[in-house]
Amino acid sequence: MAAITPTAFMFNVTSQLGAKDLTTGGHMRSLGRALITVPAAILITAGTATVAAAANGTPSGAPPASAVCVSTSGAKACFVANGDQVYVKDTKANGDSVAGTLKSRLPAKWGRECFNNRGAAAGWVKCSFDVPEHQHADLWAVNKPFIGSQASTEVYTSPII
Repeated sequence: MAAITPTAFMFNVTSQLGAKDLTTGGHMRSLGRALITVPAAILITAGTATVAAAANGTPSGAPPASAVCVSTSGAKACFVANGDQVYVKDTKANGDSVAGTLKSRLPAKWGRECFNNRGAAAGWVKCSFDVPEHQHADLWAVNKPFIGSQASTEVYTSPII
């Protein structure tokens, strides 16, 4: 089920009622009922949605030695549980962007993705995320996101003391 944003909802309501009807108040009662219904629809879909976040990484040095890393042809990704940081490096000067993806294992449903589109000569980028603690997840290194080579390894989202 697709999520309904307030902006998209208002656009749909105003396009169906027409701006003239809204200004004259002819359909304000219907609009009021529709606006009351939206929060309930959002609450129903919120529990079933996958939480995801994506970001373009910022230039960074190499990850610390404690990082868990995975490599594939053209990309390397590392995860540091203490700080929820994903590091990504393009390892092949081929013009393709690369990504480091952190995805939860079931039953949890969340994911974080850090993109590096700066090229192989630019080195590492880093993204700082907030991920749920005490969970097993998969860290993916992906060359040419969505269609290129990829590899994964298991990580734990909390620092091991």
